[in-house]
Amino acid sequence: MCKKQIISLMTAAVLALSPAAFAQDSAANDAAMEQALKALDAQLPGTLINNPYDIQWSTIGSDKKESVVKSEGAPGGMAYRVKVKKRKSKPWDIHTRIPMTTSIAKDETILLSFWARMETPPKGKEVGNITVALQRNVEPYDQIFLEDIAPTREWKLYSVTGTASRAYSAEKTQLTFNLARTKQTIELGQFYIMSLGPNADTSKYVNN
Repeated sequence: MCKKQIISLMTAAVLALSPAAFAQDSAANDAAMEQALKALDAQLPGTLINNPYDIQWSTIGSDKKESVVKSEGAPGGMAYRVKVKKRKSKPWDIHTRIPMTTSIAKDETILLSFWARMETPPKGKEVGNITVALQRNVEPYDQIFLEDIAPTREWKLYSVTGTASRAYSAEKTQLTFNLARTKQTIELGQFYIMSLGPNADTSKYVNN
């Protein structure tokens, strides 16, 4: 499956699932969520290992402001916005983090696809900066992948891959978007973490 197909499938899946779909009783919520996840998983490469319909956003650091906003062009029409008011000495001094819910085995190849855009650029630049990492949250903070992304003003699906050099337990692993390299406002949308199995070829998925 090529990247363009991934984009269209993910977009369709997100738009098809509105918050109203879960505005029922608890049992109906669970059934609707399970059905939506199965439908999405069947269309994605590999196996989905996060729940893109239940993202617990949290941003750590000072000199920042976070909010959930309406954003034209975002999948589902909503985005998580982080305004970095002051550049920091380290990119991770302001970072958005999401805990993992599924452990990752040694040699397992992971594909992350996430929607992002730059709402307000750094002074004198046309793109923003996000350093995205899937890493342990304990020393030595080793990563499955670590990559810089330069989002534009337009919503785009970015993809990053990596292969685990060791086992990563869910309770000690998190997805991190480091944002403090420059003063900027970034919007993040849905993201999808997929396992492609052991030592998979990822060349056809990454084309940022």
